[in-house]
Amino acid sequence: MNHLYIRHTVGGRLLLDSIRDNLDYELQQADGIWKFIIDISDKAMITNILQNRHELNIFVVTEGQPVQKSWYYSKDGLVEYNHETGKMNILADVKIDYSV
Repeated sequence: MNHLYIRHTVGGRLLLDSIRDNLDYELQQADGIWKFIIDISDKAMITNILQNRHELNIFVVTEGQPVQKSWYYSKDGLVEYNHETGKMNILADVKIDYSV
């Protein structure tokens, strides 16, 4: 599976790491919007991401291609959490692919 991680834009503090935190996620794309659907139950992590929703840098490293990275962000901080399903949705409207 691809490696997803989310950092705070100021200082680069790591807020979520799909490998470290053993989290499943799905990425959907339509009409220039990327939707991350993350299975998450850690209340502190959820609160931290929601409180910093306007300052998130989202990165995906493709499995088997460690030198390729995609950077996503939301200009409007579109993040929501559904307590019933345990899923966090993050909508990103910008994606930049680059080599590291």
